Amino acid sequence: MNEGRPRPENYYEARGFSVYYLANAVFNIVSSPGAYLRGIEDILGDMRVLTPMRSFHRYTNLHHFIREISVDIVTEEVDTIDPGHRFLREFLRIFTVPFPEEALEGEDSFWDFARESGRFHDALDELTDEVFHVLFGDVAFLQKFNRLCADYIEMAGFGDELKTRRGTLKRVAIPVWARRAIFYRDKGECRACKRSLAALINRLETERYDHIVPLACFGANDVTNLQLLCEPCNLKKSASEEPVSRLYQRAIPS
Repeated sequence: MNEGRPRPENYYEARGFSVYYLANAVFNIVSSPGAYLRGIEDILGDMRVLTPMRSFHRYTNLHHFIREISVDIVTEEVDTIDPGHRFLREFLRIFTVPFPEEALEGEDSFWDFARESGRFHDALDELTDEVFHVLFGDVAFLQKFNRLCADYIEMAGFGDELKTRRGTLKRVAIPVWARRAIFYRDKGECRACKRSLAALINRLETERYDHIVPLACFGANDVTNLQLLCEPCNLKKSASEEPVSRLYQRAIPS
């Protein structure tokens, strides 16, 4: 961004700080959860399961998950003896986070600085947005992620006001912003049969926005758990959990 020029609404600035490295870390954790179970428990377990049980927040369940993992990776040098802290310093430099040199002299001094620095937390949110942008387009990954969330929702002993008698989450209206996000991510096509739904761009019928992991299977009311289906495919899928299509439009048509 040029100095002094305001950022347009609904845009993030791509800083290019290890985005694919972090996206790969999140992907691997979700793909092989058994190897990272303790860390996942810290993010989704116990009372924290109330976060993925909320209904349709713009700061999605995946945002929360990415941010927790990014914090761990960005700050893992803090408890090392090496004063270089190259990865952490690079993060602070690229995201223009001012810090006193003594903040990197030890764990206590760093976390004291982190608690006081609003810019540090804003920078983590900006990094999270970049990683989210990479992962949100991979619907097969989103299905794995939402299955992971569903397992915690099923086990949750909290949030009765959000649940049906079966313990699944109550169905809620899908907000327009979420429907638009899914329509444009899926390029106006049914993800199952690839039928174009572009003529419906101004109608955005709620029933065509399918929970990838169904509510009946403890899926979340989260935009990352939605896909665009045509009416016949939506009716055929019903409340079952089926593999999502792994076919995507080529960026450059043949």
